[in-house]
Amino acid sequence: MLGILKTIAILTSGLLLAVSALLIPAHLRSIDLAVIELCHEEGPTVDGILTESIRSSHIGSALRVLEAVDLDPAKAQAYKAQIQTLIAQRPSLLASGGSDPILEDFLKLVQFTPNEDIETLPILPQLLPRSERASLSGMLSDSSNANVAALLGARNLPGLTRLHPASHAAGAPYDAGLLTLALLIEGGHFSPSLAQQIGERATQASQGTPAAVLALEDFAIATLSLGRQLDHRSLADLASIAGSLTDWGQMAALFRAQPDRNDSLYTALRFEGAPAPVFDYLARYSETGNDDLDTALKNGAGATQELLEKALPIYRPNGLAQALATTFETYRPKSLVGLSLSNRDGALALKALLFVLSGLAFALAMAEAWRAKLAEVKAVERSTPSVIARNFFVSLVVALTLWALFEPEILKTQITESNSDSTPRIKFMVADTLQSLKEPIKAMQEINQVTLLVLALFFIVQLVIYSFCLIKLKEITEQNLSAELKLKLLENEENLFDFGLYVGLGGTVLSLILVAVGIVEASLMAAYASTLFGILFVAVLKVLNLRPYRRHLIIEANSSKIGNDSNIAL
Repeated sequence: MLGILKTIAILTSGLLLAVSALLIPAHLRSIDLAVIELCHEEGPTVDGILTESIRSSHIGSALRVLEAVDLDPAKAQAYKAQIQTLIAQRPSLLASGGSDPILEDFLKLVQFTPNEDIETLPILPQLLPRSERASLSGMLSDSSNANVAALLGARNLPGLTRLHPASHAAGAPYDAGLLTLALLIEGGHFSPSLAQQIGERATQASQGTPAAVLALEDFAIATLSLGRQLDHRSLADLASIAGSLTDWGQMAALFRAQPDRNDSLYTALRFEGAPAPVFDYLARYSETGNDDLDTALKNGAGATQELLEKALPIYRPNGLAQALATTFETYRPKSLVGLSLSNRDGALALKALLFVLSGLAFALAMAEAWRAKLAEVKAVERSTPSVIARNFFVSLVVALTLWALFEPEILKTQITESNSDSTPRIKFMVADTLQSLKEPIKAMQEINQVTLLVLALFFIVQLVIYSFCLIKLKEITEQNLSAELKLKLLENEENLFDFGLYVGLGGTVLSLILVAVGIVEASLMAAYASTLFGILFVAVLKVLNLRPYRRHLIIEANSSKIGNDSNIAL
């Protein structure tokens, strides 16, 4: 009875340790929603960003942020009322998206007529008509900026392969793209270094350098992709965070790939302050990236920055894990969420430790139940190396099983799917050949990581079985019984000694089923390794441990029999 009570107490302790581990919102291949929501409280506020934009008359930026974030309806309506007031005072803001003296002079020159909708106009359609382009080029021709002059000098550039020069009947897109770039440079929206790079490319292209012609054409195409979606003020905001020609191309590729998500993409780029993290995140997580990014956007700039910095999908449990996670959220201390946010590695280490301790409690409870059942047999000491090894490996198996149960993503490979048809086509114009060569190698490395994890799990399971067999062998050895009886006990435990083979075969069959269904993505080598480990461990047990001891018992039994026969003869 006492043994049963001990077993229940130890199991209860193990359960509490496992629950404590599950309360920690830290995951190996994902980020918990609780961490994202906590960033909403600690990062820059959406109200502050909107107030800043509206006070600066940047209505295009404010409207896009309002559409992307989750704001209280009454508060959102109040911001829209402020925007309406600004538009009533300056109708030209609908065309510019925000205060910009140069563009507003151009709008006065072309006699812009506003519409009645509270919706800003993309910059590109306003520049496609020949008369508007002629008016803007005339204004910019008086600029003292050398980079603007270089762009104006490349309007009738020969050698273009995808677009036509400005003088051509179909040259409006190329000309509008260059004029948009010139307008942004004249307004000081590009950094001086990037503006210089653009000007140098334009100068080299005018001199007939083929590489420069191609680069300038690519840059014009990228500007067209952005200009047809964004107003001038929003485009200027993106220009201010572009640090290189590649950054501009990445942003254009994002808007070209997802034209129905302009507000979300703009807000994400605005919150992050750099295009590369957004570009890489959506390329890596083609299936869940948009939903996760939208969730982060609704929680503000801090949450968006945290998601993109960690570059992980948001944790979304299913089935039993989802039910338990919903229950645990009620009792989770906020300090654990703060720990996961401020020190993710520390939170993961603490969670792993609690899982291992939970597994150790399970191993000790199992051993206690075994001792209670075999009370009449002399038990092996807990300090025996084989017992310590068994408890250690059982702890690892339980910890890995619990972690894989609540985070099954660790058993799946994370392969970038940017080459598939369903993912954003974000390699046009900025494709990195070296990176594309590295992708198969990276995918193979990720597959190998999952395979190694499965191999380690099978190896640990066989070690646990091997430890159990050694403990049973030790128990028989220490019994005060005759050699004949010990041999019969060994014969009775033959199925236990072959148990590693059964588990190995079962592991192989189960692994092949999981791989075929697609639940686990690993090499077939891992499946067959289960049987291999079973064969090796059973062979080691029988050849190195069981066979010598059985030989010793046979000799001892034979000697005892000879001694008994001699006594009878006397």
